[in-house]
Amino acid sequence: MILFRAFLEGVSFQVETLAGQDFEKDLPIAAVDIKITAPIADIVKFPLGTVFITDGYDFPEADHLHIRKENIVAMVYENTIFPIAINDRHSTLIDYLVNYMIDHVEYGIDVAKQVGEQYEALGYELNWDDRFKLPEPGVAPAAGVNLKRTIAATYPVPTKEDTGFHIDPDLWYLLVRNVIRGENVMLIGDTGTGKTEIVKHLAKAMSKDLHIQDMGTVQDAQSALLGVHTLNKLGISEFKPAPFVGYIQKPGIVLLDELSRAPLAANNILFPCLDARRYLPVDVAHEEEDQRIDIHDGVVFIATANIGSEYSGTNALDRALLDRFFPVETSYPAEADEIKILMVRTGVEEKAAKAIVKVANEVRKQYKEQDLSTSISVRHTLQTAALVVDGFDLTNSMQAVVMPLFEDGIGSSERSKVKSIIAAF
Repeated sequence: MILFRAFLEGVSFQVETLAGQDFEKDLPIAAVDIKITAPIADIVKFPLGTVFITDGYDFPEADHLHIRKENIVAMVYENTIFPIAINDRHSTLIDYLVNYMIDHVEYGIDVAKQVGEQYEALGYELNWDDRFKLPEPGVAPAAGVNLKRTIAATYPVPTKEDTGFHIDPDLWYLLVRNVIRGENVMLIGDTGTGKTEIVKHLAKAMSKDLHIQDMGTVQDAQSALLGVHTLNKLGISEFKPAPFVGYIQKPGIVLLDELSRAPLAANNILFPCLDARRYLPVDVAHEEEDQRIDIHDGVVFIATANIGSEYSGTNALDRALLDRFFPVETSYPAEADEIKILMVRTGVEEKAAKAIVKVANEVRKQYKEQDLSTSISVRHTLQTAALVVDGFDLTNSMQAVVMPLFEDGIGSSERSKVKSIIAAF
């Protein structure tokens, strides 16, 4: 099946296929470059922008798609359907349309469900809840079930308008999938890219308890992760377990925040928690039954890490520890997304938000090229925007937040480079 629509090029009507469909995998060239022939006279009877579907098409040549007239069905225009008499073939076509809308952000979950419900009023069996029911933990999806699509329908990506925070859809779906599968995740990326905040949104969306173990503040791994011995009123030694021991005995997400800042001794304690053994060795406990704590089946570990020489206090993560996680990289938001974040979260005007983000991206670019020793995080752009909203001058606000991050010196210092960047915007 193929979804397509007409568009006007000059005074000529043309046909284009909707991007990202399965038939594209077999094309010898990019889908946008393929020659398409279709019964234009029938297609232009409908408003421009109407989405059509067909299961009748040929490839006369490898780079030529021919759409046959008798198989075309007009489906939807601006989220409103064209009435059709529902039969088995039409139900299959609607299934394809609804699934496509779920998979592509141009439409999204809400539009897909709205369109499906309109067809449901004509006799189409949408069965939304049954169609997108998640498998039970430890149970593989039924044959033919697209788990990513099911995740998208059940846990849609949080919007910037709702959260003031940008989350890449593919990253979001991957994290949800790993929590469902019980697979440990390590979020790796620059500071200020929102690693911890993503996990908080994830736990909230999935109705999971979130327990945060701040690994960056751990000085003694044994007392922080296992517990300590104390004397009771009778002077008798008692073992007091650490909060971490309680976290792992009930379902939820355990966030090992700033794992790269933890002492290396913490690795040996965490190893059996993170692999197939799934237990915490508490050898320092008095009672034998307290010396092995089994990890609850509903516990998923997510770690965050800043990896790189520029992060003081971080340790090189042991390869054996890394191998116990599914690594996921995070990055700064795209320019348009970060501008929107500043506007939503601080109320700053668009013009100022654009200037702040352009400065930040130029600094980030020069940092990647090793012309500067550090970068600017989203935290810093938010701080700058907040100063502007409070009435401070834009240039002075950027300098106040950004300059302390960079070294000064004789001659061409980093600060003079950053001042030049700020002045340019």
